[in-house]
Amino acid sequence: TTEGGIIDEEYRVEYVADRVHTTATVLMGLSLQCARCHDHKYDPITQREYYQFFSFFNNVADKSVNYNQGGTAEPYLKAPTAEQRAELAHLTRLKEDFEQRLADRKSQVDPDIARWEQGLSADEKQALTRSAQGLRVALDESAGDDVRITDGDFGKVQGPAVWKPGKTGNALAFEGQTHVDLGERGAFERTDAVSFGAWVFPTSNDAVAIVSKIDDAQAFRGFDLLLEGGKPAVHLVHHWPDNGLKVIAKKAVALNAWHHVLATWDGSGKAAGLAIYIDGQPQELEITNDKLADTIKTDQPLRIGRRSASNPFRGLIDDVRFFSVRLSSLDARRLADGTDPAGLGEILTVPADRRIAEQRDVLRRYYLDAVDVDYRQATVELAETNRRVQELDKSIPRTMVMVELPQPRTAHILIRGQYDKAGDTVESGVPAALSSLPDDAPRNRLGLARWLTKPTHPLTARVAVNRFWSMYFGSGLVETAEDFGVQGELPSHPDLLDWLAVEFSSPPLSKGGGLGWNVKALQRLIVTSATYRQASAVSTQLIERDPKNRLLARGPRFRLPAELVRDGALAISGLLRERLGGASVKPYQPAGLWEDVSVERRYKYVPDKNDGLYRRSMYTFWKRTCPPPGMTAFDAPDRETCLIRRARTNTPLQALVLLNDPTYVESARRFAERILKEAGPTVPERLDHAFRLALARRPTADETRILLALHASAGDHFRRDKPAAEKLIAVGESRRDMALDADELATWTTLASIVLNLDETISKE
Repeated sequence: TTEGGIIDEEYRVEYVADRVHTTATVLMGLSLQCARCHDHKYDPITQREYYQFFSFFNNVADKSVNYNQGGTAEPYLKAPTAEQRAELAHLTRLKEDFEQRLADRKSQVDPDIARWEQGLSADEKQALTRSAQGLRVALDESAGDDVRITDGDFGKVQGPAVWKPGKTGNALAFEGQTHVDLGERGAFERTDAVSFGAWVFPTSNDAVAIVSKIDDAQAFRGFDLLLEGGKPAVHLVHHWPDNGLKVIAKKAVALNAWHHVLATWDGSGKAAGLAIYIDGQPQELEITNDKLADTIKTDQPLRIGRRSASNPFRGLIDDVRFFSVRLSSLDARRLADGTDPAGLGEILTVPADRRIAEQRDVLRRYYLDAVDVDYRQATVELAETNRRVQELDKSIPRTMVMVELPQPRTAHILIRGQYDKAGDTVESGVPAALSSLPDDAPRNRLGLARWLTKPTHPLTARVAVNRFWSMYFGSGLVETAEDFGVQGELPSHPDLLDWLAVEFSSPPLSKGGGLGWNVKALQRLIVTSATYRQASAVSTQLIERDPKNRLLARGPRFRLPAELVRDGALAISGLLRERLGGASVKPYQPAGLWEDVSVERRYKYVPDKNDGLYRRSMYTFWKRTCPPPGMTAFDAPDRETCLIRRARTNTPLQALVLLNDPTYVESARRFAERILKEAGPTVPERLDHAFRLALARRPTADETRILLALHASAGDHFRRDKPAAEKLIAVGESRRDMALDADELATWTTLASIVLNLDETISKE
């Protein structure tokens, strides 16, 4: 994170420790975190072994994400859908075709330029003699805080305006408190070719901004030209540091001396398209960031002598220039010599056979960009294709991954677990009590993965099958699914646990072989077992003898987890969208949900439209500082830390959610529509159909009697209060069936809500 006040190394160590603890808990059922500060008090794990395991995750590249911007931190993988992959392939072919057309035209255009030049009239040549002056801020004033700009307007000096002799006339002095605000000028997109520079007289080796249109508060979006330790540097940024370009010259300018510094950009989107000139000479550059894929435009004004909130210049600045083209090396030399870049008219006065390469290049560029119709059309089409590629890229889901550093970090035992108290160095390794790494396994996360998935590993398969077992039975064969150590519970059926683990992890070498870590096959094995298919009905005697069903003498019965409660209501109503994969979705949530936990209340929760409201709960966007209330009411954890075993409570708040949450109200209405359209015409037939859809059984006589009475009273209420009926059936984005009577639909929505609220509906029976 880029949150102010944090210590980077402290947080990095905490992230590594979190990965260690999560890996150990999820895959091995071990409380490895207890060995961070000292040897584990119960399990055979030493502090040294903890930091050997820690070393596997200590070599991961971490990049911060601005907490104001969110987004996915690098490194990440893009996960396009099939439709997105097809569209990207199509756009890539188009882009390659346009680029080839432009390259072919550029290589064939010289004869056309010669004919065009011969056909120019005297007046046309005269029009081309104008110099390529661009936008100029001469800073030649001698007093006051207004600075003249060549477009006829004025910029404003912010802070003390001290004028001193400069390189060309006067110059403005910058002592850390002064900058020039040029307003909204200087805006360009990353695909536009530009050049900008100035004469500078630096008096400090601090990082100082010459010109900038950077927004510090928005992850440094924009562009700038700086001196860093005297070395000119250029940023083009969408979101720093994971979406931006930066190059820095290897040569520094001298302090207390005048130098001309110029940056040029070709609009290519690559750092190779940037060039820096010092006193007219091209510089060798170091590329530190080379990934720019989005807009660099910002609302910040163009400034001389400072970013929006940082890097004030110290020294003198004179004759600031901006050009909407990429200047040539010839133009850079002319600026450093005190003359304007060459106009076309000046080049045309030179006989064609005596022009130098740079002059021919300037003329060729002008002809292609301003005269050649085919080239201009292809350029427009290429720009549009690039825009479509950018928009498509933004829509592609991204998932964070881990990548090894090219040079591993040295791992230490951290005394008392403190990030700044390094002890002995350690190498990557695993607890000796759990067997050693395979001989051919590398000492990295790949080697760790191979060790964890060895069929002979004592924990991985047992922990996995125990967790799957708990999903179906409400409790694992080892009740403490998060702790298989000495302090954990002993398995209720150790032989069954061993057999399932061996079956799950053994390779399917032949008929009768194992499952080879096939999770779906393991689910089938469990749900087709005689143990799982038992009835959940229980006698008083059995409850007294085995209240938790640890002996598995009956089928499981427990309240469903939060996600399945919601998914069940959507499925019964017919609203559930069963498409697999894709980006996270935002179902209904209370208004203003995020505002109290966001910086400056700037982020608002906006529910999706259409299918995004009805996808499975596992796809719900999860903000850990403010998780979905409808799920936390049913004991869904906040996901701040790894939690293996959820609490299971029953509270009045859960009934309020089922009765009032728009998801459940809309589900009740759509469930009612199904009942009215699919069942027979009588109320008992419709009740029978409702129970079969929701509970896979028919209602009892008592249930039928109660619901018939409710049907009569609700019907009377909605016939008397038609606005109430309309209000109830208007909840939700899905369209109601206008062919159904509103009073009748509202009545059956009420009955459907009762059925969805039954304990039996939200419980596994």
